[in-house]
Order: sequence, then structure tokens, then C-alpha cells
Amino acid sequence: AVLPYLIRVIGMEKFGLIAFAQSLVQYFMIITDYGFSLSATRAISLVGEHKKKVSAIFSSVMTVKLMLAFFSFLILLSILHFIPKFKNDWLVYVLSFGTVIGNTLFPVWFFQGKEKMSYITIINVIAGLTYAVLIFVLVKSPQDYLLVPLLNSSLFLISGIWGLYIAFRKFKLEFILQNYTGIKNELKIGWDIFISVVS
Repeated sequence: AVLPYLIRVIGMEKFGLIAFAQSLVQYFMIITDYGFSLSATRAISLVGEHKKKVSAIFSSVMTVKLMLAFFSFLILLSILHFIPKFKNDWLVYVLSFGTVIGNTLFPVWFFQGKEKMSYITIINVIAGLTYAVLIFVLVKSPQDYLLVPLLNSSLFLISGIWGLYIAFRKFKLEFILQNYTGIKNELKIGWDIFISVVS
């Protein structure tokens, strides 16, 4: 129901622009996900209830994901600066990038490794319903088109922070600062999976 409403209210041109921006940031999501959806999930499941090992894996994976998100944002800024077609609508792309940050923060791989997928479902359902309601309430004309990527990104960010809160609170995690060796090891472990997904 949301898509037909948006097409009617903001028009096909603005809707197409937003859809294109969302498609672009999906590539950055692939970069930030790296191969962790499989490699980190497996690592978490193997260490079981060993809290220090779980915290170490969690910390190293999140560190790498945040680094990749920062790297992705630099790539986006370069695209917006050097390519006129993107530069003209730069705000749409910057607002859409919030979904990448939210996706980076949301530890789906951790909950999967712990076999606690109910947390993922609950957060996603609440976020999805909230997004739909806010779209119908706030987006009333073509001039409101920027609210679409803003709302989408905001809810991704809230979901990501909420997911982190649950992970730390329910599983008593501690964030451990990572050295170069730990970061390099995580990149090495996920590399083959990442290349497979990119292909």
C-alpha cells in the first residue's frame, strides 16, 4: 500500500529518484555486510556461551563493519562530487545512506549465531509498521519527497541502535578495542564470502 501511495503523492519522477538512490546504497550494504552474515554467524555459534570470546568476536566484526561504512561514505561523497547527475540531487543520496549506517549497526549476524531470530523479527515488524504510518501521515505532496529517505534512514538507524542495545543488555557483551591483527583476521575470514556475494 505504501508504494502506490508514494507514486501518487510525490510523482513518478521523485519516486524513481528515491528508488535509484536506494538501489545505489544497497551496494554499500553489500560492502558493509562483507561476509559476516555467514562467517561471523558461524563464529558466534561455535563459541557458545563463552562471554569473553563472544565479546571479542562481536567487537572485531563491528569494528570492521564501521570502518567499511566510513569507507563507503567516502566513496559516496566522491560520486556526488565528481558525477553531475548525482551531484544535482546529492541530498537524496546522503539521506538514503542512513540505511547503510543502520544496517551496519544492526547485529543480525549476532542474533542468528545465538539463534535468537525473534529479536530480528520484532524490530523489523515494528520499524516497518512505523515507517508505513509516518509515510501516510507526513508525506502529503511532491515537496515532501525528501521525507521518504529521511524516514527510512531514521528507522534503520533506530532499529540498529535498538538491536545493539538488546545485544549488549541481554548477552552482557563488552566492547573490546581491536588491534590491526584482529581487524586483518576478520577481513581475511570473510573475504571469500564477500567476493561470492559481490559476484
